[in-house]
Amino acid sequence: MLVFWIIAFLLLLAILAIILPALVRAKVNEHNDLNTEKRLIFNQQFAELDQDKINGTLDAAQYTAAKAELERRVLEEVKNVRPLSAVARSDWRLAIILFFSIPLAAFVLYYQLGSPDSVLTPATSPDHSLQKSTSEHSTMMRDLEPLLVSLEKKLKNQPADGEGWALLARSYVELRQYVKSISAFQRATAIIGDDPQLLADYADALAVVNGHQLAGAPEALVDQALKLDPHHIKALMLAATAAFDRQAYNQAIGYWERALQVLPADSEVLSEVQASLHEAQLLSGEKVAKTKVESSENPSTNTGIYGTVSILPKLAKQLDPSTSVFIYARATQGPSMPLAIVRTTVAGLPYEYHLDDSTALVPNHKLSQAEKVLVIARVSKAGDAKQQSGDLQGVANDIGTDGKKVDIEISAVLP
Repeated sequence: MLVFWIIAFLLLLAILAIILPALVRAKVNEHNDLNTEKRLIFNQQFAELDQDKINGTLDAAQYTAAKAELERRVLEEVKNVRPLSAVARSDWRLAIILFFSIPLAAFVLYYQLGSPDSVLTPATSPDHSLQKSTSEHSTMMRDLEPLLVSLEKKLKNQPADGEGWALLARSYVELRQYVKSISAFQRATAIIGDDPQLLADYADALAVVNGHQLAGAPEALVDQALKLDPHHIKALMLAATAAFDRQAYNQAIGYWERALQVLPADSEVLSEVQASLHEAQLLSGEKVAKTKVESSENPSTNTGIYGTVSILPKLAKQLDPSTSVFIYARATQGPSMPLAIVRTTVAGLPYEYHLDDSTALVPNHKLSQAEKVLVIARVSKAGDAKQQSGDLQGVANDIGTDGKKVDIEISAVLP
């Protein structure tokens, strides 16, 4: 994302550098003689007469008569006309309009057609380093390297440029050079101490350096960011992750619920936040208690999907017992977002699960609304709800949602 902003900024500067000087350039007068073209034609005809006389085509009398006639035409057609002046004046009004409207138009187009939510996703998620392929990373390094060299030279001469240090720090993050980014973030926050986005980015990078751990200094930076802006999305997500890591599930629930209140309905990270919130609710017992209450109120209800999830013993031996296991159902046809999901760990297998509307991610996107679903049990080595290469999985296809018992064995490794 940072690379995009840098390139977009440079392109905007280039466009403005081409357009604006032409509009604000000082007054220029250009004089145009309307008879210039006629003079050139008559001069050519005089030269042709001279050549005909030399070649013997015209005798002396013919030459004299033709030349006199040509001179008469010159006097009649080439008059003493005053040259016209073409005046180019500077247009500061149009220059100012374009100076603001071009960047504004680019900004609006990006937010209509681009992906602004990508700046909100914390880098501390385990799959952050897998977001870009090796080729994309190499291309980004080639693009950023000359810019970073120039920026570093500038900051040596202007060490009080907080925005410059912030840009350098974020550029290092984009290049995954998190250790180098820390000193730049330190300089930036020392100069600009009241920017919640900068503090959240600093906390994110510091957590990566600390082995994806937000405890300690990163969490303190997040708290500082939330004091400045209690509704800052990235800070809320980092705070929720920190609380979840120390098993303070109720605090994590609070932060994620606050994040959901400010996230737009079409946000790309909405489903991820909802899944994390649901997981925290399950671990805190909130969802379990709710399900028991609903069951006691309507004991005759027999819907959803239930059964036992197990794993091949030889695969279980290769896994950390604390590795997360996600069990979810999604529609056979339609969106891939889970309709219902529960979570356990490898140590909890075999696990008796129950998926129904009480375990839905989104209230208006329920399991009971689907006729047939896929039920998937997946061991996530990264601990993330997103499917990744190396995860272990078991799948049951074409399952009804009216109280079906489905046992699943995790036996496949995702390529």
